[in-house]
Amino acid sequence: MAKIKTYKNVEEFSKGVLKLNEYDSWLISTKNTIIESIVKSRQRQSISQKELAEMLGTTQSVISRIENGFSRHVTLDYLIKVASILGLSSRIILKKAA
Repeated sequence: MAKIKTYKNVEEFSKGVLKLNEYDSWLISTKNTIIESIVKSRQRQSISQKELAEMLGTTQSVISRIENGFSRHVTLDYLIKVASILGLSSRIILKKAA
């Protein structure tokens, strides 16, 4: 029986299986981290997806797709805007690649 390879995180998976470059891997990982923070913050504040959508001038289905990872083209700028509306601050640290 073949052994199934497991990965520690999305970044490791994206590099190992998807063969993404370091930047693309970082971008996916960063977006996922921000989305997780958005979901937790929205739920902690008892804000529905529909209410958040109204704050952003969009639809509940857009928020749902973002939160469930089905919105492939969501930009980092938009996620930071959503986080800001929820009162989250953001800090992105850039470092020189090895």
